[in-house]
Amino acid sequence: MQHTSTALLMALLLVGCATPLPPPTSTPSPPFATTLIVGREQPSLLPAVAEEQARRRTALTTAPYILLREDLPAQLAAAQALVVGDARLQAYTRTSDGGQLLTEVMRVAAALPGDLAPPLLAQCSPQGCLRITLYVYATNTTVSAIVDQQMQLIDIQALVGAQPEISERLANLATQIAINDPEVAAAFDGLRPTEAMAMMSATKTTLEASSCERSRHLCVAPVFTWGERALWTVVDLTELRLVAAQTWTEQGQSARRRAVSEATLQDAALAPLCEQPGRVERNGWRFDYLLTSSDGLELRMISYQGRPLLNSIKLVDWHVGYEGSGAQRVGFSDAVGCPVFSAAAVIPYGLPRITDGPGAAFTLTISFRSPAWPQPCNYQYSFTAHFGADGRLKVAAANEGRGCGINGTYHPVWRIEPAAPATLSHWDGEAITQLPTEGQAEWYPGDAHAFQLTTPTGTLQIKPDWGDAEFAYLYWSRAQPAEGQGDLATIGSCCALDARQGPEQFVGSELLEQQPVLWYVPRLTNRERVRCWADMRLEDGLLRPVIWPCSAGLLISYGDP
Repeated sequence: MQHTSTALLMALLLVGCATPLPPPTSTPSPPFATTLIVGREQPSLLPAVAEEQARRRTALTTAPYILLREDLPAQLAAAQALVVGDARLQAYTRTSDGGQLLTEVMRVAAALPGDLAPPLLAQCSPQGCLRITLYVYATNTTVSAIVDQQMQLIDIQALVGAQPEISERLANLATQIAINDPEVAAAFDGLRPTEAMAMMSATKTTLEASSCERSRHLCVAPVFTWGERALWTVVDLTELRLVAAQTWTEQGQSARRRAVSEATLQDAALAPLCEQPGRVERNGWRFDYLLTSSDGLELRMISYQGRPLLNSIKLVDWHVGYEGSGAQRVGFSDAVGCPVFSAAAVIPYGLPRITDGPGAAFTLTISFRSPAWPQPCNYQYSFTAHFGADGRLKVAAANEGRGCGINGTYHPVWRIEPAAPATLSHWDGEAITQLPTEGQAEWYPGDAHAFQLTTPTGTLQIKPDWGDAEFAYLYWSRAQPAEGQGDLATIGSCCALDARQGPEQFVGSELLEQQPVLWYVPRLTNRERVRCWADMRLEDGLLRPVIWPCSAGLLISYGDP
């Protein structure tokens, strides 16, 4: 990522019902073999989860609008009631407009000396005060309150981004979510772990060694053992779902000490896709796919019914610019790619997924996200490829905000390399003009523009699918290994409002010699709550993303203009 001002953090939600593509080197594994599972986006279907969801909804509609610890001794119950009814505490559990944030009392117990700051020690005789710990799910905030012997609330401390020890009830629920997950069962050929295999200490120690650091949720990691073998899981208690799981053939000291988290398991699932291309052969379509260091997901060697379409198609950059002071513009170029072997700022949120469409059509989607999306100055982008039953390929790049302002201009930079040999021409709606040398142009919606490529297997058309684009810059150059056939470093200006988008540096006067590369750079501008934007909305006590996406892409097929 290239900065032109102060450092900025960056990033379509994954299709929950879609089928994830396996890492390219994975094969069906026998029980207990080393296996990696990346969970789905939906909550668990376990009846206990439905009961928990109902419990949460009831708490959000019934005073004091907080999930309370039940069956407490009288003194502890009185201290709990005092704390949850205090206006200072409620300031952390409500939005600015009075909406109720999902909050739960995790612990009510005697305050030990180590729990107290030195000024409070004098007010609390040994174990004379009580400590009440609450967790605000929506803001990932832990609140600690101290009640003295006279049942007075003498201290409240809140820490954002901190997670408390969880209750035994939640620990048991996490265990049930893990052992009943269908993907875990499938990985073990239906052999399900049991509660007796759970290492009970794992739930607590996980809060130090493992967390959902990307989603900023409350997560725990129940561990299940078979003798010297172990299954590690990460369960999201905010969304009530399995995040990921991994097994080791031998437990060993190194495995016991290894930190397991949302990031480590997701990155482990993505690593094979960064190192070796995978392949899809489906309904007449055939292509390879590879997660690049900074050019997102690249599709290679695309053909339909044995007829080649493209050698490669990928999004090499997202340029983002904002209005600055005077004529100055500020912004950055987003590197989108593999989180394991690169410094990409916007990384995959999961594996690419395939969703079946009507007939024999299907769609491949992958999303890239900044860690704190949809907070300001965080981004989410997606790459979608729709493979039609008629041999038509439609690709789209989507931006789902939120960005660093409401005046952002986005330029996704597409690189398209047709299968050679191919003679390049331009169709303007009336006539076809051959393009023997490198060049550039602008396209506008409403004009019947298309690239036409004459190949040994027919005439291939590449047309804009405008979507939300205002217009687009077009460039054509001769294919060169250093100009994007491998991973391409950030090119062009992040903030320019002219053709200085990067591909112009590859355009000279060279003959194409039947090896053309096309560059397509549409312009998208955001408007708050209209397009290229995301925000948070309170829903069931949690702040959930609301998206106003914008997108633009290309249509690729054989046939006449």
